[in-house]
Formats: sequence, C-alpha cells, structure tokens
Amino acid sequence: MRTIYVVLFGFLLYGCSGDNEDPNYPKIDSANFRSDFLEGEMFFDLKESIERSEGLADAKSLEFMSAEGVIFKATAKIDSFGEVHMLILEQEFENKLKNEFYFYKNGLKRISLQSCTEFHEQYNYYSEIISFYGDSENVIYTGNRNSKDIDSLHWLSYTGIDKQSHSDKFTLDLLKREGLFQTNFLGTAYLEEQDRLFLIVGPKNQSYTSTLAVIEKTEFLNELIKYENKNIGKLLDIDFTHATQTDGFSYQALLNVSLAEESQ
Repeated sequence: MRTIYVVLFGFLLYGCSGDNEDPNYPKIDSANFRSDFLEGEMFFDLKESIERSEGLADAKSLEFMSAEGVIFKATAKIDSFGEVHMLILEQEFENKLKNEFYFYKNGLKRISLQSCTEFHEQYNYYSEIISFYGDSENVIYTGNRNSKDIDSLHWLSYTGIDKQSHSDKFTLDLLKREGLFQTNFLGTAYLEEQDRLFLIVGPKNQSYTSTLAVIEKTEFLNELIKYENKNIGKLLDIDFTHATQTDGFSYQALLNVSLAEESQ
C-alpha cells in the first residue's frame, strides 16, 4: 500500500531455553513472572486465549494515510454472533511501527496493549505498555517493558508504572469509517505503471485519504467521475477487498461504490 500512496501523493511468552542467570530472563517458577501485578495472571490468560482462538473471523478496515504520510489500518476479530473479542490498530511511520491491541470479555474492554518498534541504524528498540481494566473499564494496572532485542522482550516481566487508559475510539472509527475516516469522494488518480485508475476517498479536509483500485466502471462510478468537481465531498458507501498481484504489488480493490444514505 505504501507504494500506492507514495505514487499518488506521497505480537505470551514463547517456550524456549535460555540462561537463567541472565537478569533479563525471569525464573519460570515465579508466581508473577509475567508482571509485578498479583492479580495479573487472569488477564494474561484471557489475552492468550483470545489470541489462540481459531473461531474468530477478521473484519478489516480500509487503509488510510494521514497528511503526514502515516499509514493506518485496523482489524476486528469477531465471533459467529458478531461479538468483538479483539481490535488491532497498525500504524506505519517512516522509522517506526506502532500497534495497539484491545481485548474484550462480555463486551467490556479488559486489556489494552501498545507496542512500538523503533528502527535505528545500529539497533532496533522495542517497547510495550499494557493496561488492565475493571468492570467499569477503570484502569487497575499499567505496566511496561522494553528491550533492544525482540526475543528478550518476550521474556521480560512488565513493571508497574502510572496508570494509563488507552482509548479504542480511534480504532473503532477507522473500522466503522466514522469521524476522521469518513469516505467522502475526493477525486481520482491514474497510476501509469499499473495502468489502473484509483478512487480517492476520505474526510472533506483531506487529513486522511484512502485509495482504491477501480476494477470495473459502473454507471454510478462513470457519473461520479464525469462530474468530478460537482461530486467532490459527497459521502460514499464503499465495498472493497485486499488484492495482491503476481509481482507483489498490493492494493485495495474497489468492488462497489454508491452514494451513502446520508447523502441521498
């Protein structure tokens, strides 16, 4: 996706052996080897249970790029009854990756995890901040851990810090295409290297944009393009899929587009 945007505008512990004398590797027989929070194990068990579940389906968002060049995409893991068990927000910066994970039980947010990977010339830096939530979604514990080695990071115990509440609203807005991620018509662009036309959508102020490859021109799409200036800003209803060509070029493919009910 970055290729498209540049052209158009610009994861509890893993079982493994290690040196128990190394201070970075806690002893496994410790009652609290995953964090210094005495009641933390039930939260970690919930997190791992959701991550291992094979009965959850992925619902993916459109990918957006901010005016500063940051790429955003989200995934909801949903059961057969439509209940969300996990949200994932991925953010790709020029020199770092930031991911946010939210875990739910009976519709309540119970865990949030913010993960960051910073890329440097001599090393990479990995850090995580985890928060646990009570029945009213009040924060009852926040801990962090960090390392220059990703394998060591997964062996480190979280250490308590000042409580932090992480909001899932941004991720939900991205998935639901609300707020900053509305799909208003912003125009079209042609990518000569792929011989393909792209539809551009986003909020009216263009602070975020999303591009979709046009697979087939429908009557509505033809009218939208023909009177582009007149139709700029109109809210669109988008059906899409993610596609990858044999040469590795990946993109969002537009399946159908229509005028959103709010604009009719």
